[in-house]
Order: sequence, then C-alpha cells, then structure tokens
Amino acid sequence: MDKEKRRAPRTSVVKGTRGQLKSTIPVEILNLSEIGLLFEVASTLRPGSTYDLNATVAGVPFSGLVRVTRCRAGGFAADAEGGRLLIYRAGGEFVGLSEQQMSGLRLALSKRSASGVSLKRPS
Repeated sequence: MDKEKRRAPRTSVVKGTRGQLKSTIPVEILNLSEIGLLFEVASTLRPGSTYDLNATVAGVPFSGLVRVTRCRAGGFAADAEGGRLLIYRAGGEFVGLSEQQMSGLRLALSKRSASGVSLKRPS
C-alpha cells in the first residue's frame, strides 16, 4: 500500500466546482486541503507565479494567495462550438494565509467533508 505523502489530506469536490484566479481566470477545482489545491484551467500557468484565488467553500467565502507549483496539459474539454479545448491541470500551494483565512478554510473544509457541499464561485 502506498503511504500518503501529503502534509494535509485533500478533500475531493463535486465535478464542476469553480473559483477564480485574479478575478478573471476561471478554474475548476478538483480537490483542496489546508495547504493547497489541484485545479484545471484553460491556459497554462507558470510554476512559481502567484495568483489571488476567490471562491466560496461550503458557504464560507475564501480568498487567498496561491503559488502555482506545477502545470501541465491535462486533457481536452468540449468548447461551445463542439470542438476540443486543451485543458491544463495545475497544483498550487497557499501562501501567507492569515490566521483568519486559515480558520475560514478549516471551517469550510470541515463543512465540506461533513455535508458534501462543493466549492462555488462567489457572487
């Protein structure tokens, strides 16, 4: 059996859960932990770059800085015209979260785990 190497367990989210980087780049969040997240995006992101992430997790608004740790082609998705769009899969780690941000993230993760509520784009 493989041992989990992550510093914090990841919580999977329901397919179609979304957030935004820089308030203009939509992302689909695949999983998340207190330390980072895995997401899909329509354009490549440079590892080492940082972006503001905004999302609502289990009804708890969250915004925080994310450093991209990796980004590579992850597959294809259908576009509006029935063609195929290359999708990138990126991993990121949260950077410099305040205690208030961490508390909110922990609360949201505990609600997400308990209720199955997904991440949603903030309104």
